[in-house]
Amino acid sequence: MKANVWLAVFGVISFVVIAAVGFYAFSSYGAYQAALVDWDSKVGTIESLERKVPYPNKANEESIKAEVAVYEKAVEGLFSSLDRFQPQLNATLTNTEFQQLVKTKIQEFRQHAQTTNFDIELLPDFQLGFDSYSINLPTADLVPILDYELAAIDHVLRLAVECGIISMTSFERDPIPGEAGAPASYDSKAAEKYPIRVRFTTSHEGFQKFINAVANDPDFFYLVRVLKVSNESKEGAVKLAGTDGGDLPRYENPETKQVADRAMLDGWGYTPENPETDEMKASAKAEGFIYSNTDARVLMGLEKLDVFMVIDITRFLKPDPNAVEEKVEEKGKKKR
Repeated sequence: MKANVWLAVFGVISFVVIAAVGFYAFSSYGAYQAALVDWDSKVGTIESLERKVPYPNKANEESIKAEVAVYEKAVEGLFSSLDRFQPQLNATLTNTEFQQLVKTKIQEFRQHAQTTNFDIELLPDFQLGFDSYSINLPTADLVPILDYELAAIDHVLRLAVECGIISMTSFERDPIPGEAGAPASYDSKAAEKYPIRVRFTTSHEGFQKFINAVANDPDFFYLVRVLKVSNESKEGAVKLAGTDGGDLPRYENPETKQVADRAMLDGWGYTPENPETDEMKASAKAEGFIYSNTDARVLMGLEKLDVFMVIDITRFLKPDPNAVEEKVEEKGKKKR
């Protein structure tokens, strides 16, 4: 009886042990198969790489060198074409010399404006945008750039005078990196921009001449970034007709192209019965008007304009060879 019980217990224990060993063996076999497949995959990848030519090879290296040469030549060509629009920086100018130069330029431009009847409404405070340097000295590293900007500002304002701009009502120079209130750095590594903001009053002809002069200037490279134009005259052209419906005589100022209105005609002795008497013509001539018998009137192009502009004085920087190398290297990575 005892022998049978012992055999039964032994059988149960043996079954449990055998089942556990079988389950473990089955699980281990599955992990073994997965590891074997992963191993075969890695071996296949290694063998595939061993059959390939390592990168970069001789051909790729020569190709990249050729691209670098072409890219550098193109960049140098572009810079050379733009460099002729900009003077070279004066690296020998000291901050005290620059301060004196600012004062000299301000005085010379004010005298030029007075001689040419160019009205600067900002006087006596107008200092070409370099107000702070009338008493303070700039840092030595900023002097060459400030000197460049001073020359460009003086040049563009003299263009305005030459083009017949009537008056300047406001002028501001944005601070550049290194000055108080300026951004920490320039937006681009290829060019630096020194913005100025100017508002002036002019005729349509003067405005057109100034825009063309700025856009085609051979000495500096100017970019007109903002342009706002409004007509100061809100009324239409003078009607040259009398109260009876008849035409009024036409008297015109040959310089300003202003046409005399009814009030001016009455002041010169106009009457419908004698619209063109010698006395009337003499009175009109005394005020700069002459009788005109033209049958057509110019209505467009005689406006008095209020113009606001933001002009970026742009200076292009000499290409950095390291930047070219980085550009080509980045392009090479994309080809891999």
